Amino acid sequence: MEVTRRNFMQGAGAAAGVMIATGWSPLSYAQNEKVRLALIGTGSQNRIHLEQGIAGNPQIQVVALSDCLRPSLSAGVQTLFADAATNPARKAERDDFWKNHCYLDYKQMLDKEKDNIDAVLIATPFTTHYDIVMDCLDAGKYVFCEKTMADTVERCRNIVTKCNSTGKFVQCGHQRRYNPDYIHAVEGYIAGRAGRIQYIEGQWHRYGDWKRPMPMKKDPNDPTKTIPYELSPEEAALIPDLKKMVNWRIYQQYSAGLISELATHHIEVVNWLLGTPPARVMASGGIDYWKDDRDTQDNIVLVFEYDMRIGKSRHWTHSPKASAEPLTADKLVKPYTVRFNWTGTLQSSLKSEGLLLIGDLGTFEMHELNFDGSGRGSWFQEEPHKIWLDPETGQETKDEKIIAMIKSTGQSQKYSKLIDQPQAHFDSELDPERKKTNPDIRQFAAFAECVKTGTPPRTNQMCGLMASICDFAAHEAATKKEVVAIDPAWYTFDFETPDPFVVS
Repeated sequence: MEVTRRNFMQGAGAAAGVMIATGWSPLSYAQNEKVRLALIGTGSQNRIHLEQGIAGNPQIQVVALSDCLRPSLSAGVQTLFADAATNPARKAERDDFWKNHCYLDYKQMLDKEKDNIDAVLIATPFTTHYDIVMDCLDAGKYVFCEKTMADTVERCRNIVTKCNSTGKFVQCGHQRRYNPDYIHAVEGYIAGRAGRIQYIEGQWHRYGDWKRPMPMKKDPNDPTKTIPYELSPEEAALIPDLKKMVNWRIYQQYSAGLISELATHHIEVVNWLLGTPPARVMASGGIDYWKDDRDTQDNIVLVFEYDMRIGKSRHWTHSPKASAEPLTADKLVKPYTVRFNWTGTLQSSLKSEGLLLIGDLGTFEMHELNFDGSGRGSWFQEEPHKIWLDPETGQETKDEKIIAMIKSTGQSQKYSKLIDQPQAHFDSELDPERKKTNPDIRQFAAFAECVKTGTPPRTNQMCGLMASICDFAAHEAATKKEVVAIDPAWYTFDFETPDPFVVS
């Protein structure tokens, strides 16, 4: 997504307005005190955060950077000090920062900067998250960790337990929780707008091999040419395989591919919407298009089943068409199952990214809100309205006697038809100003507020745990080609945990 100077200034102003409007209670922080943030991993994701999220949050100050690959670390510094080329003072500040606050080893950073850091932002391959998150919590820091939170159920549970013992939290990078369009849809569903969700369909389709170019450096013998970058001894001690680390999405050593990098975003939204994790998952996928040494799938189909019943789902909703009012807990409600079908591919970009939430009263279609306001947008559409036709005139009739006669003679299909309802686009229902502040700015504004108040965020460690569990179960189902049950014991603890289904 492009970041223009105009959009950046609008976003920064909106974020500052949020700070004033919400009336934060900063407790141990002064109202104008910044949250001092260190970044671990300065690859493309954290550089996006620097440009599109942190840059719009003046209450956050980046005080240190760490990355095990020097070219990536250098790129992070260049992004942080993007104005240094035209500002001599900033150039001097950048040079000092590079010399004194940049580290190849994050452990060295945590040790040397321990009194200078309030919180840490982690954006590294997800199989490396666990040790980093635990070390940061042990160091007494609040943590923002990109999805997926960790790579096993046990490790995710250990993170939740560590948060409980340290009094800190982990905010996971599921930014759709801070997207006004998704919030609007979830609130509308809870209010009964779509009725009872029957079926959910999601997809993230891309075309490309997901490979990245290997790092290069200038040829010392010919400055006009470049040659492959060679790891220093310090880098080599931290990077077992440079090729796999650079292309980490396609190797199981670092990633679960389409599941952990794309599907997890939509899985987490569905958990949030329905107010419960799924009960089981079926999956099938393979490496059928890209012919190289990758070992993560280039196409996959997932089917999650959510067993809905009173007392299990936080957002229990039951709005049968035959009843104008939802059935409540004191009335007989038959449990039902919602099926969520998700497809991902690297073979085609057709249909791109989105979620379809189909209820018995209407349907939501969701797409990520772009920073510049572009994209297909999101909308709600009521179920088609049935009208009855008078057999003699062919015109619409509301005469109950005629309608009863049509039904009794079994000619309902002949003398009725469905009339499509118009789509209600969110652009006509929500403040257009929402598009001036992207979800990345919003999630870091929330992170800063939660650090200042010590309050668990919406996308807290329990949210991260439940989304991660779904990823692990889906990966197992795809590997074994069998149904994998999700055990509620995996997300049950003997101490109080943060609410993973907070809406706003």
